[in-house]
Amino acid sequence: MSCARRAALLATLLLAAALRFAGLGWGLRQPPHPDEAVFLDNVALMIRSGDLDHRYYQYPGLFFYMLYPLVRLLPHDPPGPAAYLAARALVAAFGVASCALAARLAREVASPRAGLLAALLLAVSPVAVETAHMVRPDVVLQALCLAVLIALVRVGVTLRGDLLSGLGLGLAGAVKFSAVFLVPSHLARRLVAPGPRWRGLLAAAGVALAAFVLASPYAVLHMADFVAGVRAQVGYHYQERGLSPVSYPRMLLFYLEVWPKALGWPAVLLVLAALPSAFRAWRIWIPFLFLPATATAVLATSDIRHDRFLLPALGVGFVLAGLGAERLAGPWRFAFRAVAAVAAAVPLVSSVAYLRGVVAPSTRDRVLDAMEPAAPRGSLVISSVERLGLDPSRVEVMEMDHLGPSHRAQLREADFVVSTERDDPASLAGLEKLLETAPVNAWNGPRLTVWRVPPAQRPLRRRVRLDPAWLSASENPAEMPLACDGRDDTWWRTEGVQRPGDWLQVRLPAPVLLDRIELDVDGNGRFAARELQLLVSADGRRFDEAPTRPGRPPLDDQRVEGKSHSQVLLLTPPAPSRAFRLVLTRPGAHRWGVAELRVDERVPPAP
Repeated sequence: MSCARRAALLATLLLAAALRFAGLGWGLRQPPHPDEAVFLDNVALMIRSGDLDHRYYQYPGLFFYMLYPLVRLLPHDPPGPAAYLAARALVAAFGVASCALAARLAREVASPRAGLLAALLLAVSPVAVETAHMVRPDVVLQALCLAVLIALVRVGVTLRGDLLSGLGLGLAGAVKFSAVFLVPSHLARRLVAPGPRWRGLLAAAGVALAAFVLASPYAVLHMADFVAGVRAQVGYHYQERGLSPVSYPRMLLFYLEVWPKALGWPAVLLVLAALPSAFRAWRIWIPFLFLPATATAVLATSDIRHDRFLLPALGVGFVLAGLGAERLAGPWRFAFRAVAAVAAAVPLVSSVAYLRGVVAPSTRDRVLDAMEPAAPRGSLVISSVERLGLDPSRVEVMEMDHLGPSHRAQLREADFVVSTERDDPASLAGLEKLLETAPVNAWNGPRLTVWRVPPAQRPLRRRVRLDPAWLSASENPAEMPLACDGRDDTWWRTEGVQRPGDWLQVRLPAPVLLDRIELDVDGNGRFAARELQLLVSADGRRFDEAPTRPGRPPLDDQRVEGKSHSQVLLLTPPAPSRAFRLVLTRPGAHRWGVAELRVDERVPPAP
């Protein structure tokens, strides 16, 4: 390779690094996405346990082992932002390496300048850039797939190419199961290449199996669990979801649409222009083409759709685009450079737009900046934004999928509300707007609004002073007075573990407009009711179910130091009641207990 081409490749790799490492810390002020957390949490568990069992058998083990040294050197109990940043940096580095491998592959099967264009197109690909900003194995798998394709070029009269491709195939399979899409490519190449076909296939299979076992040993050591994990992973893609199934042709179309998204339309046209030349050199190219064809055909059988699933197979597309530019431009350097510039410009614009969104403070970050000084310790925040990132040791957060009129009672119970454009404006009527954040673009987060609940919007309530004589229960009546003695260190508890039908009842001397019920468990969550049904009676004789909504987050999310733990039921709407009964509807492993029962009635506003 000439000095000029080396410089061009270096510049391309620097561009790839800039696009992948910029904005790598996006979202680290919020709780990690479960798809990222599953890798780092299990690596942290390996470190704590002092073994190499990656435990999450829905994936092989090699990607976990790659993350292990990075996580071990950083705070990892649990893994913090620094560990996630380091893990993302590792993935980004593999993304840069993929560009170098694409250049090498295209140089061997087309030309040096085709290799430079293949590397450039992969460097600026929006799908590759976006995936490299997350802790996912797809980018690592793409690098290994390109390495296997390079090894396939060497398959011939000796076994060296078979051994190298088998090694790469085994390592790729130890990263992600979809490496199996490489198998038809290897079979096709071995069958059309000169040399020992069956010995070559057996040698490659043996090396692949050995590499897989060495790189993911617990697939063998815990084989039953590993097989169950494989079944769970496959089942995830084909399980019933209660939705209308997507047709196979529609799924094929979805994955075909990934090509212009990842390469840009000019590069897709270059791929099409390269196909006649590829078919003429069919002994090399037909095995390569099997990879995207197999991946697309298999992925389209599932309703689960993600662009990144096709990323490992798209390496062939970048190489084909380089070949297409070579054929169109012929010997003219200026023509090749012009074609390359146009082909790279389209995906580069999309990648830069993505970076603008992740480099700038997200809408969630701006909400955090506004909420942290405004919300006093112990405040209740209701949010329709997933993983907002407020400090759970300072404030309680109730996450909801959507805010509508039916949530009005809960919103009036809160101190602050964070809403999105999807929420019903009627549910937010009367709230005081503190902040509205507009996103830079779609990758910067949704448009968010922070509201304060003013005192005038809070319901007027009065605490009902309970007399022990009013209380009864399905069992252990002797301890019943302890549920209303004003202390949270004394308890009424059932005599046995929680069973459906266990009940606690309050019969009042006069009707009240029942509005709110709180069962204090003072941090002893094992005594909390597993699931409750509220029955109310207006006359003290006939009981009917009353609709309720939770007024506090689940007990596991009540982490504010110094604030008692409780289960709160808000009646929607308040119900005239002479008596009410709390009934367990699900069994539990522990007894049901109440440290303090608090009852509030709704008071009509003053005239």
